[in-house]
Amino acid sequence: MVVTDGLYESVGSFGMNHRGLPLESERPNTLTVRLGSYFSSTWNPLFSSMSFCACILIGIKVGIAPSGWSEMMVSENGPVERMSAAIWFMGFVWSLAAAYAQRMRRVEWLSLAMFLLLFGLRELDAHIWSTEWNLDKLPNYWNPRFPLTERLLVLGLMIVPCLAVGGMLCLRMWQGMGMAWRAREPWLRHLIVGVALLGVCLTLDKVGPYVLPLLGISDGGQVFIMVVEEFLEFVLAVFTMAVLWPYLQEALDGND
Repeated sequence: MVVTDGLYESVGSFGMNHRGLPLESERPNTLTVRLGSYFSSTWNPLFSSMSFCACILIGIKVGIAPSGWSEMMVSENGPVERMSAAIWFMGFVWSLAAAYAQRMRRVEWLSLAMFLLLFGLRELDAHIWSTEWNLDKLPNYWNPRFPLTERLLVLGLMIVPCLAVGGMLCLRMWQGMGMAWRAREPWLRHLIVGVALLGVCLTLDKVGPYVLPLLGISDGGQVFIMVVEEFLEFVLAVFTMAVLWPYLQEALDGND
């Protein structure tokens, strides 16, 4: 069958050439599409989590806690810490359910559940009111003011098991990172963003109190840094649940 030039022109007028392919002007920019997909899949959960947390805190400030921002944000066992802990505990329960439903990934889900539980307990300072000393400070482990038996129990029942489970989980993830990187799996990018956010929170929490006075930052500036830290910890909890939710749904649906 002979195709006329007029037919070519009519097909081209609909954005297609004579081979049925998009015209050059109509073809999407591959780099733009890839960058858009990358930023939407990587940064959208983070920005959405930050916006969600900001709206929640503004609502609490306006409707429930008319006191200052600093009192609401940095108070021990205040509304922000309690909300963060509740989110971690919710993730802990879901991860246990996922471990029961998805047997092929039971080790990973149980390991994740343990860390989510620890994050929630850490938000409530459970390690302080249970032992009356801060487990986060390394010098406390050789401080003679605390009973040796108690320090050994903490090391044997908490620190060593957490390190062992964490090492096993990291090994499992490391074994799948090569394939995930080639397949552009979103969980790898989410993991990088989450670890970076956790690093910022730990830096503000552990390094800030020692470094900020040396830099000559006023008390008001130090309180502002504490507010930012608590906000980012809240964001980290919401972000973690946001990126875990599709995998939790898949596991709870019984897909191995």
